[in-house]
This record gives sequence, C-alpha cells and structure tokens, in this order.
Amino acid sequence: MDPNTEDLLNKWLDGSLTRPEADTLLQACKDPELQSTLDNWLFNQYDHPADKAVYFSREQKRVIYNKAIRPDTGSASAVPAIAESLMQFRRPADAPGTAFSSRRKSRRRRMLKAAASICIIGCLVFLFFKLNHPPAPVKSLTQATVSDIAAPLLATPTISWGQSHQAIAIDQALKDRAARISQDKNGCLVFNPVSPTAPSGTVSVPRGSRPVHIQLPDGSQVWINTGSSLRFPGMFDGSKRTVYLTGEAYFEVVHNKKQIFEVRQGDNTVSVLGTHFNINGYADNPATKVTLLTGLVQVNHASYLHPAEQAVVKEGSIQIHKDIDLQQVMAWKNNQFYFNGTTAQDILRQLARWYNIEIVYKGQVPQGHYSGIISKDNSLSQVLTILETGGIKFKLHQQSLWIY
Repeated sequence: MDPNTEDLLNKWLDGSLTRPEADTLLQACKDPELQSTLDNWLFNQYDHPADKAVYFSREQKRVIYNKAIRPDTGSASAVPAIAESLMQFRRPADAPGTAFSSRRKSRRRRMLKAAASICIIGCLVFLFFKLNHPPAPVKSLTQATVSDIAAPLLATPTISWGQSHQAIAIDQALKDRAARISQDKNGCLVFNPVSPTAPSGTVSVPRGSRPVHIQLPDGSQVWINTGSSLRFPGMFDGSKRTVYLTGEAYFEVVHNKKQIFEVRQGDNTVSVLGTHFNINGYADNPATKVTLLTGLVQVNHASYLHPAEQAVVKEGSIQIHKDIDLQQVMAWKNNQFYFNGTTAQDILRQLARWYNIEIVYKGQVPQGHYSGIISKDNSLSQVLTILETGGIKFKLHQQSLWIY
C-alpha cells in the first residue's frame, strides 16, 4: 500500500482526517486493486488486542453504517457528502461504553474484535462501492414493469370495533369516536378507558404502511409493526389485562401488580406485570420470538426471560437464547433493516411486508446469509443491493418480485 494512503487511513481511524485528505482518500480507494490490500490492512488494525484494545460500540456502528449508506451517490454532488462522512468517522477513545480493555474475557474480546473489523470493512466497502456504482433500478421485463418501489411514506392503520370486520380509517374513527380515541401531538393514538362492556377495538397496520404507536386504556404503550394487528378491550377489568396480537409489536407495559398484562398470539401467551418486550410472531415465520428488554416475562406459563434474553417458540417447544443483539431486534421500530447473518428468505419476507409486494420463487429458494444495515427510507432496489452482492437475481413486475 502506498505510504500516503496508509497515513490517510490512520487519520481516518483516529478522526483527524481533513476535508482535502478525505477527497484524496476517496480518489485513492477507487482503484479496485486496492480493495484486498485495504481489507488486510483493516483486519490488522484489530489483530493485536493487547496493543489496540479499542472497539466500535453498537451505536457507533449504527452511525457509521447510516453515514455510509444514506448519501445519494447517484450524482456528482454526493461526493462531497461522502467526504464529509469520512471526516466524521472516528476510532473510539478508551472510555467506558465505547472501548473494552484487553483484560476482558477472551471470548468476548474475540467477538468484539471481529465485529469491529467487519464493521469497518463493511462501511468502507459500502462507501466506495456506492460512490462508483450507484444502485441500479430493478430490471424490467416489459413496458408495464415497475422499475422500483418507494418506501412507505405514511402510517395507514385501520380500526374495527367488536366482532365487526368492517375496518375504517383512523381519521374517520377520530371523528366518530372522539370520546374513545384521540391523537396526541406526537401522532400516538390514545385509547381512553370506557365501559368494560364496550366493544373491543382492533388496530390493523397493513403491509406497505409505517408502524403505528398506540396507547392502551391502561396507559401502556405499543408500537405495532407493518402487517400486524392488536385487539384489546374498551377497559381492562378483572385480574388480567389481555390483548391479542398478530404479527409483531413492541410493548412498554405500565406496572400494575394487581393486573397481569397478557399478550396472546395463537397458541402462545406472554405474561408480565410491567416491562418492555418485543414479540415477533408473523404467520409466515418459522417460529415466534419473544425478546425482553427490561423487567421479567413468562412465556407460555413456563419459561421466564431476563433482559437481553429471547424465547424462540416453535411447535410447542421453547428455546432460550442469551445476550441477544437488541439493536437488531428493535431495528424495525428505529426505521432500519438490520441483517446480521440473516437468511435470504427472512430478508425477502421483511421486504414483502414493508413494500407490500409478493415474493415469487422462479427457481430454487436462495441459500446463504447476509449482513448489513440500511434505512427503511430507501427504495426497494437500494435494499436489494444487499442480496445482489450474494448473486441472487431478481426482477420486479408490478407488485411481484420474481426471484431466480
């Protein structure tokens, strides 16, 4: 590697890169022959933890990926934006929460070292690949073929009352049932407690909609993901506060030791007194995943979860996983796609719900695992670049994505 380029990379890691130097580094890294040398150099930066025991925190990784992915690199004006992003990258200082001493347990150190290395390489690859190769639109089949699908702009929930299957738009419900439902300044739908005999409410968030934030009659907060629904009574009465979920939702439950909060989803039940947790149980997923952020929950009246633990429920059996990456679990609520060794099928299921498309397999189901973080504000073709790098071929025809 050219000494000048190595010097610039060191400055980039230390956060001391100036704007002219950032421009120079971008130009130098356009050379495809430099990529393998660059990768080796970056790996070597974290190959001796006793000498360089600093690692990127999850928050810093999130910022790096956002800065690497979000710039619109399809125009010449994007180059200065990327150079500015390069200038803001910084290897973390040796401080609590951002670095880990080499004296920590070796297993955790190796994991963090690998994560940091992958993160740095990933962000540079994204930067330089997207600088020279802007995401191409999905190739068309005919004149009627759609070239791309934009991300959802609005939340478009509906609500139905009682046993009625007649769903109405939230705007209409706000007018018709002003005593029962209102909307605060932040857009949260607030359901006021009414008579226990009042018909239950079911909030549905269709595919192709942004998630919806609601407040239940007891004050608990729920974020309902795309392609999901939640049914709850007009007022919680008796010894339990029971709601019924399809799809995925994140709960922040108000503590009430006299009333257990219970989420039912198919054959599964999650019971809590007051806590924060996420349930992912879409019908097309192979298993239901219950992830705890704070507090304590019980799954199916058997297994208890502690913070950062996840229960994977499949065909009646429960497996408990510890040290879960909570940023990945909560990515949907933070407007992100977060893939970390995620299968192609799982990624395509997420895309189908977000962009309201049908996935059609024209050949064998794609294998392999993929990693990357990308904003949900991106169009479908931009997200598909993650799969494209793995050799998956696809075409978009109207509202169907054909996978080859």
